[in-house]
Amino acid sequence: TPTCPRGDCAMPTPSDATVDPSVPTEDPAWRELLAEPAERFERRIGKAKRLIYPRRTAEDWRKASFASDTALAAQLEAIPDNGPRIDTREVSREEFVRDWEQPRRPVVIRGATESWAAGAAGDRQGRGGAWSLGELLRQYGGERFKVGEDDDSYAVWLKLKYYLRYLATSRDDSPLYVFDSSFAERSGTSRLGRDYAPPHYFADDLFRYAGERRRPPYRWFVLGPARSGSYVHIDPLGTSAWNALLQGRKLWALLPPHVPKEVVQPTPKLHGGREAVAWWANVYPKLAAATDPDHRPLTLVQTAGETVYVPGGWWHCVLNLDVTVAVTQNLCPRSSFDSVWRRVVKSRPKMSKRLAERLAVDEPLLHQRTVELAKLPPEEKGGDSSSSSSSSSSSSSSDSDSDSGRRSRPRRDRRSRSRSRQDRRRAPASHRRSRSPAGRRS
Repeated sequence: TPTCPRGDCAMPTPSDATVDPSVPTEDPAWRELLAEPAERFERRIGKAKRLIYPRRTAEDWRKASFASDTALAAQLEAIPDNGPRIDTREVSREEFVRDWEQPRRPVVIRGATESWAAGAAGDRQGRGGAWSLGELLRQYGGERFKVGEDDDSYAVWLKLKYYLRYLATSRDDSPLYVFDSSFAERSGTSRLGRDYAPPHYFADDLFRYAGERRRPPYRWFVLGPARSGSYVHIDPLGTSAWNALLQGRKLWALLPPHVPKEVVQPTPKLHGGREAVAWWANVYPKLAAATDPDHRPLTLVQTAGETVYVPGGWWHCVLNLDVTVAVTQNLCPRSSFDSVWRRVVKSRPKMSKRLAERLAVDEPLLHQRTVELAKLPPEEKGGDSSSSSSSSSSSSSSDSDSDSGRRSRPRRDRRSRSRSRQDRRRAPASHRRSRSPAGRRS
């Protein structure tokens, strides 16, 4: 691999690296992409990396050698899949609420994506659903997607074709991760938002009363290669989440809300940094052997066509075992209203005002509950559980969406660093999220 003093050499070329087996190399569009000169792609990937991690050298991206660590790969493949599973064709919504939502128990759901246009993963020729790698390249290769944030919390964007070329051959320890919350709002990618529908179990999302302008970012298009993922976190505002996987496999570790932060996010710096893959390599083995059974994570391997339900307050760390394509959404279910409301009032007062106005009209009983909660003394209202971000990017890279270093500044979207200072001041602030992609998601 050539020397990259400024980090421009972001990826090996197909001639000197193995193309990921998930890539449909017999698809004409992919063959054309892989045959193009590498320099142009490397420049753009290198620029994105420097914006997101200005103090990280090119060598730092592969310093831990996770991509070539066969022992780690074997360790990850051997982790047991203990996730309970239900099928939408056999379990009614009422049963789901009674058995899983109200007791706040994670579960893997089958059958929720069968009718989606997003469809199946696709074959080597690129044939598949609308979200297969072949179709994504053909339909959206020229569109930009979010792969992280810079030090000023502005979004860093990459054309999808550049990212897919990187994804196909990346040997980075924790690769860049597409974790994009505005995909359904931009004209060039809005069709993606019509390719799926939330599973019927999650139709009753009380945040809908806040309106699209007031509610925090709540849905993410997620795309990443092996070793990308979301660093361990709790989703914001006490919200619950669902994550539907269209391609590949995701490895999940989940721990209940009462497990202390210092247990799941140890203070000493991890070998490999605050990345999902580093957490699995360094922290998970210790937790799996913990004497306290509550500190032993529930682990599950999510496969294509499965949807994971994460109740509010649960810690979770998500690692992509292969190239994955997914969609995830956060929501406020009725059973979690009290805990979510307390957090919304504290951290998003304008949203809580709008939400209360709508509840007074459409949900008078819930509105009365907000009045009752306001009268309780602080000790009875309960405190916020340590939260993190939402899920998202390679742990420290992306939409923060969850992945890695948590950030306290509001996120702003930006397509170019060339904006004037006045333009930057006008950039809209949105949902507070961690620096890396998350979890929301994973």
